[in-house]
Amino acid sequence: MHVHDLLGMAICDGRLAENAVITVEDLEAATGISRSVVRESARVLGSLGLLRARKRVGLRILPESEWNVFDPQIIRWRLESSERARQIRELIEVRLAVEPDAARLASEVGSAELAGQIISVAGALWTCAVEGDADAFSRNDALFHRLILEASGNSMFLRLSGVIRESLHERNMSILGESHASMVDVGLHLDLARHVQRRQGEDAAQVTREIIRRTQADEAG
Repeated sequence: MHVHDLLGMAICDGRLAENAVITVEDLEAATGISRSVVRESARVLGSLGLLRARKRVGLRILPESEWNVFDPQIIRWRLESSERARQIRELIEVRLAVEPDAARLASEVGSAELAGQIISVAGALWTCAVEGDADAFSRNDALFHRLILEASGNSMFLRLSGVIRESLHERNMSILGESHASMVDVGLHLDLARHVQRRQGEDAAQVTREIIRRTQADEAG
């Protein structure tokens, strides 16, 4: 595991508390990693808003309000921390706020080409579920939801595709690790694809909410 992963998880888990100060020398001694690697790791964490380097002071851990919480790396660290339940809840809340509107827009303004791709990927999801190919299912699931965001025509929605990908990956790894994908869920994805293709915006939004709420129920269960 990289130094920045170890530090990132320690910060997200609260083991390195807000406003704590550490030095490059401390990290070098604690990890046995060269100073240049430690400095590069600190630079990565600084770019994510987790810490700030100050001359003659050291590396100060920043409060959560400064973190780039939409970065997939921070999402993964939070999912592996004691904040896992809150991170899952927040991911679902973001999805409910964004994806139904994205599906409605995809139905109203999305191109016929993208609608065709969405139909094709929905079919691939069905095949993966029937064959029990969890890895391929997870990849196609992420692609399906990204295409919905792209078809919405909203570039800011599309920028959230990494956030939604991490949410889907977490859910698929926890659910598909135990069993095959639910054919009810796959059927809902097929319904959504057809609604987008047929320009049925409100129906697309409603099915999207149902998909996300089923995810929410799985996590609660």
